[in-house]
Amino acid sequence: MHKTSVMQALQSAVARGYVWHVSGVVAAEKFLALQEKFAERYDTGLSRWQRCRQRRQGAAGVRFFAYPEQGTTRFLWWLLFTEGENTAFQQEHGRRQVSDKKGRLCWGTEFELVQLPTQNGKVSWSWRMTRERVQEWQGEIQAAIRTTRSEDAIKAVMARLVRLPGFKGVRQQVFELHRFAKDDWGRIRRKAKSWEPPARPGYVRFRSDETASAAQIVQRLLVEQTPFGTEPVISKQESPEEETMAVVNADRKTGLPIPRGRDACRVLLFREAEQIQTFIAERWSYESIRLWLLDRYGATFDIPLPAFRERVRRALQVKAAPVLKEVSRTIIQPASIVEQAEEKKNEQPEKTRRLTWEEKRAGRFPGSGTTVVHNSKPRRDELY
Repeated sequence: MHKTSVMQALQSAVARGYVWHVSGVVAAEKFLALQEKFAERYDTGLSRWQRCRQRRQGAAGVRFFAYPEQGTTRFLWWLLFTEGENTAFQQEHGRRQVSDKKGRLCWGTEFELVQLPTQNGKVSWSWRMTRERVQEWQGEIQAAIRTTRSEDAIKAVMARLVRLPGFKGVRQQVFELHRFAKDDWGRIRRKAKSWEPPARPGYVRFRSDETASAAQIVQRLLVEQTPFGTEPVISKQESPEEETMAVVNADRKTGLPIPRGRDACRVLLFREAEQIQTFIAERWSYESIRLWLLDRYGATFDIPLPAFRERVRRALQVKAAPVLKEVSRTIIQPASIVEQAEEKKNEQPEKTRRLTWEEKRAGRFPGSGTTVVHNSKPRRDELY
C-alpha cells in the first residue's frame, strides 16, 4: 500500500459525496479495537455494491481509511460519511465538512484537501501542502544555500521535493518553491554560476483500491519494524490472547485433514464451532479469533473482518439448529387436529413487499411468501 494510493482514495471519496469527516491519531496497540468498533457501529466493511444500495435507500454511506504515521508507532485515521440517515451523525459530534476552511480534511500537518479551479472554469478536489509545511520547505532551502559553497545541499533538498506526491496543488507549490530557490540562489551567490532547479514531481496515476492486513502492520510496528516490508517479523510481543492461542494450537490435535476449495471456510467453522463459542464466552474479539484460525489453517481465513463475522454467525446458528430440534421434539406436544385446522383457517397470506436494508444485510427474510425485488444495476459513480 502506498501513501499516494490512500490520498487518492480519500480524494475520490470526497468527490463522490463523502463530504463529512472525523479524523484523529491512534496508537498501534489500540488500532484494531478502533477498526472493529467502527465496523460494528457504522458498517464500514461493506462492499461497493452494498454501499450503493444503502445510499439509494437514503442512508448515509460510511468509509474508514487509515495509514501508519511516518517515524512513529501510530496510525492516522479518517472516517468519511455522506449526507443521509446514519448513527454517525448522532454519535460523532466532532464531525466537520471538507468544504469548510476550518474543517478541511488534512493528512497530519503536511497536506490538506482543497478545491482548485480547472481550465474549463470548474473546480476539482486536490491535495496541497499546508502553509506551515511550505514555510518549512522555504527555511530548508535558505539554510541549504547559505551553509555550504557547493551545490550538494540544495540538490538534496530539491531531490526530496521531486519525490512528493504529484497532485495538482502540490505540483503548483513545488514550482513556486523552485522559483523561490532560484531567486534566493541569485541573491546570495551572485558570483556563482546560474543554477536551474530540477523538474517538478510526476503526475499521479490512477491506482485501484489497495489494502493491507491491519493486523500484520500493527504487529510490525509493535516490534519496531517498517510497516510495509517483505522480511519476516523478528520477534512478537505476545498478549494474553496470543499466549492462549499457542496453548490451544499445541494441545488440540484433531487429526482431520484440512479441506480446500470454496466451502473450506464453512467446513472449518463447523469443526471449530465449540472452540469459537468458548472464545466468545471469554470475550475474545472477532479479529483475534480470525487470527487464531489463520495461524491454524492458513490462507482460508485471510478474509475481511465483516465477512468473517457473518460466516461465524451463520455457522454457529446452523450448528445450534439440531440441538434446538431435538429439544422441540421432547418438549413440544403435537396439537390436535381441530386446533391445527383452526390455526390454518386464521392464517393470512403475507403480502409481497420490499425488504429493508437491514433485513437484506442481516439475511433475515420474514415469511415464506416474501418476494425479493432486486434493484437495477448501479452506475460506476454510485459504487462509492
